[in-house]
Amino acid sequence: MTPSWLLPRRTFLKSASACIALPFLDVMIPNNPARKATGKPPVRLGWFYVPNGVVQANWNPKQPGALTELPPILKPLDAMKDRMLVLSDFSAAHCIGVGGSHEPTGGGILTGHKCKHSEEPEVGGPSIDQIAGRMIGDQTPVDALTLGVDPGHRGDHGYSGTYMSHMSWRSPTTPAALEMDPKALFDRLFQGRPLKAPSWDKAKATAGKPKVEKQNPDDRVGASILDLMREDARKLMGNLGSNDRSKMEGYLDGIRSIERRLDLAEKDSAEAAAAGGGTDKGKPKAPGAGAPPELMIPTKAGKPALYADHVNLMLDLLTMAFWTDTTRVATFMFSFEKSGRAYPELGAPGSHHGYSHHNSKAENLDALTKINTHHVSLFARMLNNMSKLKEGDGTLLDNVAFMYGSGIGDGDKHTRDQLPILLAGGGGGAIKGGAHIAFGKKTPICNLYLDMMAMAGLEMEKFGDSTGRLAFK
Repeated sequence: MTPSWLLPRRTFLKSASACIALPFLDVMIPNNPARKATGKPPVRLGWFYVPNGVVQANWNPKQPGALTELPPILKPLDAMKDRMLVLSDFSAAHCIGVGGSHEPTGGGILTGHKCKHSEEPEVGGPSIDQIAGRMIGDQTPVDALTLGVDPGHRGDHGYSGTYMSHMSWRSPTTPAALEMDPKALFDRLFQGRPLKAPSWDKAKATAGKPKVEKQNPDDRVGASILDLMREDARKLMGNLGSNDRSKMEGYLDGIRSIERRLDLAEKDSAEAAAAGGGTDKGKPKAPGAGAPPELMIPTKAGKPALYADHVNLMLDLLTMAFWTDTTRVATFMFSFEKSGRAYPELGAPGSHHGYSHHNSKAENLDALTKINTHHVSLFARMLNNMSKLKEGDGTLLDNVAFMYGSGIGDGDKHTRDQLPILLAGGGGGAIKGGAHIAFGKKTPICNLYLDMMAMAGLEMEKFGDSTGRLAFK
């Protein structure tokens, strides 16, 4: 359908206490060819981190070239293999610390600098995601999201524990606050936040900013935020073509689904507390007496009890934030570096960190492979969802550039080379997937960051220990 009117890109469904940004609709694209070019969706950047390295033999494809058959850990990405690259030979020499410690890896992986050997954290500079957020953050309501699911861990070897749970840094000494609560994230995205018009689509941006009054989040329990803006939604839907109506219906259904899952998590937490279980329902249990305290990761009230449910809810909210252009930059930690989280639901009831020191024992390698594969499956689910969200002439997945991986290669030896790294999405046309590329041993991981920034139109000549852009051939 050719729209007879043009909807500004920065259009919101509004009520007195909330507002919802819209996904990219056909009716937002000008008919005039010269102006249509300005309506191209932007590229979103994401860094997704897994701790403790991987089982290299079950991660690495057999050889560089076309991805014909994925190795065991990457099998969940089989349907997405044409939308990603497996990248080998990266190193993070700046993450090597005293005594083989994990701390400098979490804190330094995105900064390109060594972490100070001190209990007072200092990482040498802001992280790449925060730099990207500052460069394009004035075009979106939120400059960058910093997400995770687990709290941190005490430091060791004289290092600050902050390094392990924070990969995003606003300054050399200030980590970006890590958001782990899905309800708080939902409220941040949809309720009472300041709004900005984007500059990537100035011809269609609204001139004013809707006034939004702060709502008590408790007022939302049991009701949908969409009920507050039913009339606004009805008027909008009446002016949309069939494709856009279908897209909007799917978007609004997605918001309702997230709300139901938030309410269910809150209900489960309340029931667990009433039954005497406190707020630790779903907490991993130690496999036996004397298990390390790092196994005990509590689940706060309002968070899903199961790890996979928690991760999926956070990633679904992130997907909404990207699709509505609420932000274009994010980081996500599947757990903190040196995590000892247990995964009894996978048949891995011991410590993740303990399994990573596998000593080549089959039972440890098997458990670690299960954990590695589980993390990949959660990432694959998000990519699959993004591949179904229409945006312009393609999908949301076409317009993202996501790095997935770890700052440790082999957890048994604490190596910072041969890092397990994926690059997923279309990068706005810059990523040609379906291949395994080996760049040559000890290629700085910071080189990849330069390319990712360029995909979002952010040119940098140097970052951290980078030596130049990569050749994706």
